[in-house]
Amino acid sequence: MASKAIYYGQVQLMPNVICDGYVLDDGTAVMSENGTANLLNMNQMALNRIKTTGIPKTLGPFIEKGLSIKTTSSKVIAKNSPYQGRCIEVYNSLIIASLIRTYALALAHRILQKNQEHIGERCVILQSSLVRTALDVAIKEACGFAPNIQKNSTKELHRYCKHHQRIGFCLFCFYRNSRQQQHLFQ
Repeated sequence: MASKAIYYGQVQLMPNVICDGYVLDDGTAVMSENGTANLLNMNQMALNRIKTTGIPKTLGPFIEKGLSIKTTSSKVIAKNSPYQGRCIEVYNSLIIASLIRTYALALAHRILQKNQEHIGERCVILQSSLVRTALDVAIKEACGFAPNIQKNSTKELHRYCKHHQRIGFCLFCFYRNSRQQQHLFQ
């Protein structure tokens, strides 16, 4: 029987990247398959291939041993979700974090194919932003504060980009068709 997605929210860990997040009836935090693909800057069909055929062999050394990349089919009960009443595929936070780690390590070891490098770059940015956010949140919670995690995450990403722009290297900067350098915070 499919699990039930009882809570819904739009997760924004990066500017202009909004992902559908859910909490299942057993308390598991998940993202929709589409949301996971958006977060990782990955084509949803490529993510679907990983689910059906497994992680590519070149990424094998970087994935946690014994981890199965699989989705859970969930019936959306959450009233505020645009998918209420439908069954969707979701990835839990352990799998998402493992994919982020795997692609970041593969990028560091320079084994990603050219058409995968943008995924590795996104994962490095996510790691940098989320580590600082986790530290900030843990300290604030220990001191009795109730921090806004999404706001902290976006703030840390902005700080990351400002620093890397100063030194002339920001993975979040990119060239558009016009060949003029653009940045998401401009």
